[in-house]
Amino acid sequence: MLGQPLQLLQKPGVSQLSTALKVASTRLLQILAISTGTYADKLSPKVVQALLDLLCSQLKNLLAQAGGSRLAAGKDPDDSKTDDGPDSDKKDFRALIRKQHTAELHLGDFLVFLRRVVSSKAIQSKMASPKWTEVLLNIAAQKCCSGVPLVGNMRTRLLALHVLEAVLPACEANMEDDQLTQVVDRLFSLLSDCMWEAPVAQAKHSIQIREKLQELKLQVRGEAEEEDENLPIQERSVSRLSRTLR
Repeated sequence: MLGQPLQLLQKPGVSQLSTALKVASTRLLQILAISTGTYADKLSPKVVQALLDLLCSQLKNLLAQAGGSRLAAGKDPDDSKTDDGPDSDKKDFRALIRKQHTAELHLGDFLVFLRRVVSSKAIQSKMASPKWTEVLLNIAAQKCCSGVPLVGNMRTRLLALHVLEAVLPACEANMEDDQLTQVVDRLFSLLSDCMWEAPVAQAKHSIQIREKLQELKLQVRGEAEEEDENLPIQERSVSRLSRTLR
């Protein structure tokens, strides 16, 4: 919830009291996180670590949502056909794309908030751990089997690198040599992917998305024309005019 704007928290059918409690809880956690980041050197290490563990869990959940949406959107609509027909498949496919975009935006917003929390040296030193660097590198560099970045939103990926930039200087004293080597290798691999592989994979993915949408659109039009053939001439004209106006 930390990565979600207030207007997205309100859902139809949910009471205002429930929404207010969620918003209040979210804001309280944000205040505690920023306060802990500001006064981390004066607080108990256990308190700071407990908060960081919670934030890391939130970050992993948001990444799982963004990655899951992309993997679902990348599937072939034919693999999950239902009896509702192409029109329903087309709506579901568009909904998956919107869900993916929204999840990636939420992840980026959370990273903006996280960057404010990691402004102190005490927090940075505690975040210089494999679980933090791993999840941040996964946001920036992890790929799907097709070669497309798991997180497609460039702003979100750059924000992950921005947080990583604040954390890495504190890793020198806390990280082992092989761990530093792994981080450097992944960063150079990311640079190579961004230069050569990712643009090609992203272009192919965009073409596949457009082709799937066009195919579903043609299937919907074909079924509509078949239905028109069974209608009287007057109703057939009205149906075609309505479809054209749409």
